[in-house]
Amino acid sequence: MYKKQLLIIPFLSSLLISCASVDEKPSVERDLTDSGSDCISIRTIRDYIALGRNSLIIEGSGNRLYYVTLSISSFQLRNSYQVGVQSRDDWLCPYGGDRLIFDGGGYSSASIRGIMRLTPNQADDLLIRHGKKEAPEQQDLAPPELKGAEVEELGEKG
Repeated sequence: MYKKQLLIIPFLSSLLISCASVDEKPSVERDLTDSGSDCISIRTIRDYIALGRNSLIIEGSGNRLYYVTLSISSFQLRNSYQVGVQSRDDWLCPYGGDRLIFDGGGYSSASIRGIMRLTPNQADDLLIRHGKKEAPEQQDLAPPELKGAEVEELGEKG
């Protein structure tokens, strides 16, 4: 009896471990979150688009797009004509005290709450949502009218 238990326990344990480690495949597009933990190489930052007082899209090399949210609102973000970076190393991350510095008639800075890499579709959705891009025209879903398909109503003669 004791020998059977010694054989069954490791078998069941390995079975449970193998079942627990099976993950679903992640979706291609992650849900947008304002607390992402991605980092951007400072040397690759090329451009930015301010979305509001506390968020922006940063373009890195290779047309990589990042959604950056700030820990506090900055009124100078929208009017800033350049953005600086204060970091302890060559990476802009939402941890470690990294900050963005805005120059729009005066200097202000804000720490970063989150950075998330975007797909082109997610970037377009954000730009449309914040009024930075026009939404594509929706097609009319009404069926087209067909000629010669009139309906004749039959009524009682009387």
